[in-house]
Amino acid sequence: MKRKTALVLLIGEQPLPNLLPTRHIAPDIVVLVHTNRTKKIAERLNNLLPYGKLLCEVDPYQLPQIEQTLQDFLSRYVDESKYQLLFNLTGGTKPMSLAAFQVAAQRQAPFVYFQTEGGRSLLYYYQFNSHGRVLLVKEEELSQTITLHDYLRAQVGDYTTGNPRDAFEWEVYRVLQQIPGLQVLTSVRPQGLDALEVDFVIRWGNQIGVIEAKTRGAKSGIDQIQAVAEQRYLGTYVAKFLISANPVDRNNKNLARAYGIEVIELTSYATTGKISRDDEVMLCDRIIRKMMGR
Repeated sequence: MKRKTALVLLIGEQPLPNLLPTRHIAPDIVVLVHTNRTKKIAERLNNLLPYGKLLCEVDPYQLPQIEQTLQDFLSRYVDESKYQLLFNLTGGTKPMSLAAFQVAAQRQAPFVYFQTEGGRSLLYYYQFNSHGRVLLVKEEELSQTITLHDYLRAQVGDYTTGNPRDAFEWEVYRVLQQIPGLQVLTSVRPQGLDALEVDFVIRWGNQIGVIEAKTRGAKSGIDQIQAVAEQRYLGTYVAKFLISANPVDRNNKNLARAYGIEVIELTSYATTGKISRDDEVMLCDRIIRKMMGR
């Protein structure tokens, strides 16, 4: 009888490298290996996954201790006569990944690694041969996409949305809606973080972005983007945009560049109260290029 699949996930600050591969693989059970710091993320993922779930807490950095804890947990709770272990080594701390690799090697269990690059989501499958060497079996591009709702639920938990707050935000929203395949949420506020609000959260494929839209792109907008792009909020891998209706001064442009923030100036709005067709095309093009990692 063919064994079922037990997928072992290493939970780090970013939920996406676990959520997407898990939905693609569709295991029978998942083992969420987390630390005290990432316990809440594991619990949020636990609520989003429809499979049988087991939670295992480990030390984040003591490699021998992580390995022993994981070995003991799997021996106790996963019957390998019924389940084939499969490890996702993408998340967690580096010692967690090394410990999980050692456990996989000792049990001759296959493992996967997830990578997002250039707008693509790739999953690499590895296995050990009879001599203990690692072989790349295949790579797959994941066709599934995560919704913004799923991403925000996994990253921050509950949240609310609202309408754009001023005429400029409404104009930007109108243009964003023209981008094929782009999902947009406006005035996003994670619950329990009342001081934190994002003008726009966007998704293109499996890439997530945050936008602050200001009539004048001042340092306060840059600070707001940096605050929401922390690991504990929306995550450090999100694409970041500052959209301004007026030219942004050189110092703020340099600061934004240092933070990896794309500054987009829509000066037609400042003179006419509308975003011109040329600026619309430029905005759409730069959004997609940034989301694709170009």
